[in-house]
Amino acid sequence: MEDQFLKVAQRAALEAGKIIAQYFGKNHQYNYKNKDQSDFATQADLQSEKKIVEILTKIFPSHNIIAEEGGRVDNHSEYSWAVDPLDGTFSFSIGMPYFAVSIGLLKNNKPILGVIYHVLSKDLYTGQLGKGAYINGKKVHISAKKDLFYASIALEFGHKRSRIPKIDLYIVPLLKELGHIYSTGSTAMNMALTGKGVQDAMLAQAWIWDFAAGSVIVKEAGGIVTDFAGKEPDWSQDRFNIVASNGFIHNALLEILKK
Repeated sequence: MEDQFLKVAQRAALEAGKIIAQYFGKNHQYNYKNKDQSDFATQADLQSEKKIVEILTKIFPSHNIIAEEGGRVDNHSEYSWAVDPLDGTFSFSIGMPYFAVSIGLLKNNKPILGVIYHVLSKDLYTGQLGKGAYINGKKVHISAKKDLFYASIALEFGHKRSRIPKIDLYIVPLLKELGHIYSTGSTAMNMALTGKGVQDAMLAQAWIWDFAAGSVIVKEAGGIVTDFAGKEPDWSQDRFNIVASNGFIHNALLEILKK
């Protein structure tokens, strides 16, 4: 059954990727989610989610669905699919290359499988609990950086309405201490790149669909994923904080956050 979970998730991600690719570089229709217009969905987001949910519910009709654009199904199942149909919508909308499809599977509120598809490069990241992490079928592993000054850390600032609390919570403290900081605009991509060993860590406050898939990939690549207090994230919540790292610099990052 676990292999079927992975095959279906991969298929859904690839099908969604085809839809997104068709919209890339074209004029978009924007569906704004708030008054400041910093958070929106495009037709690519909506059509991608529709395809993913269609595939998942057809094969696993009893499973729950937690999808960003509103495709939620609660069947009181032990299995829940956390879906971000296009993580990095703003990047996608302006032609930046950092956006991805993210599909994670949780069992009893614990992530057990993750698929992240970087549409433009066609890199398919996968992870299964106890079975390792892969990119296009080739095993990946976290980096070996141990010094925060030389490490590459990804931070995401988020939409305007959620940015202010993040400034004091983790952005300013980390800006003062870290040597190299990046923001791709996609939490899922940051987690995939951490698992791949390109980034050494990523920190964010975001939604379960941003984190579920990537957390499995990072862990199975040899890394560590916790909340800002160093504890197992509460996966029963929709929104929370995550530190995902190669493990070597994890405690040092947590110490900065404690200050």
